[in-house]
Amino acid sequence: MINLKKYSKESLMGSLFFLSFFISSAQEITWRNPLTEQVVLGRSKELKESDGYNRLPAALKQDVREPVWYLGQQDAGVYVEFSTPAENIYVRYTVKDKLEMGHMPATGVSGLDLYAQDPKDKSWKWAHGKFSFKDTITYNFLNIGSHPEYQYRLYLPLYNHVKWMEIGTKTGEAISFKSNEKKPIVVYGTSIAQGACATRPGLGWTNMLGRNFDQPVINLAFSGNGRLEQPILDLINRMDPAVYILDCIPNLALKGARTADTLTNLIENAVRTLRKDHPNTPIIMTAHSSSQLKDVLNQHTNEEFAVSSAVAEKTIKSLIKKGDKNLYWVSSQDIGMDINSTVDYTHPNDIGMQKLADVYTKLLKKVIK
Repeated sequence: MINLKKYSKESLMGSLFFLSFFISSAQEITWRNPLTEQVVLGRSKELKESDGYNRLPAALKQDVREPVWYLGQQDAGVYVEFSTPAENIYVRYTVKDKLEMGHMPATGVSGLDLYAQDPKDKSWKWAHGKFSFKDTITYNFLNIGSHPEYQYRLYLPLYNHVKWMEIGTKTGEAISFKSNEKKPIVVYGTSIAQGACATRPGLGWTNMLGRNFDQPVINLAFSGNGRLEQPILDLINRMDPAVYILDCIPNLALKGARTADTLTNLIENAVRTLRKDHPNTPIIMTAHSSSQLKDVLNQHTNEEFAVSSAVAEKTIKSLIKKGDKNLYWVSSQDIGMDINSTVDYTHPNDIGMQKLADVYTKLLKKVIK
């Protein structure tokens, strides 16, 4: 309760004016919940409203390791698409985990990103948001012009779990949410595919890739835990994708109990699993993107990454030679990382993310039928 005796007449009137303005402004906004509208994209069709914004369905919780389940609640690659004539778009939401990391800013870990596609020429536009990272995070995309013909795409955080979210426009300005029933591009990978260390969600390479194709992208990347594990392979095998991208080699270094034979068996099992129901779907496997950075002085990490990448390349090329004509290998040379492409040698910065998106775009334009 406000203690009126503590305030002068002037400050009290100012406070009441501000409160009245705030309430009036709030009443002018109509808020919509993408979950209840059932319009959340970029994830398996097995997900339900009760799963929240998770990337893994609840039924999988008992089958995966705890770190995989935890990371599967983060929202990398998840997005919402809509059209609206509104000149201002407001978003408010809360998250579960810390807002930032030592090598990745809050805008990438916990922030949003708004793009819009012009249907006339398929070009993409971008709107910067005025953001506030508090208990309730807000993004206000202001004065963006009225473009009812545009298709907006709002990307969720790369490394945080959205607990609830609402999208608002001025009352009377409609939002029409969109769906996409085309066969998806399915990515199973590591922190690099999850989005570390893009400065904002739209610059994660899977999100960049998605803007180059009509197909949706499903990001099933788990930081430090992309290990070609059976429960995730079974999940993506139940999907009907245009292409699979397996970018797990960065989490499969040959150390401890993992030998070259172990890695070979993991790769062969992954391909065998996906071929059960998808005998002709393209499968792409990728080397550690930083395994050939010759100008990095710390050569011990270079060698570690290069060894597992070499085993993977040998395995994939052997399977191709045995007759799998829809299997593809992407080398680190193909990607072309350099000493300006990463934050910490392993994780791409925005430059590195663009390199990854470019190499996959070039290949997918050839293999997606």
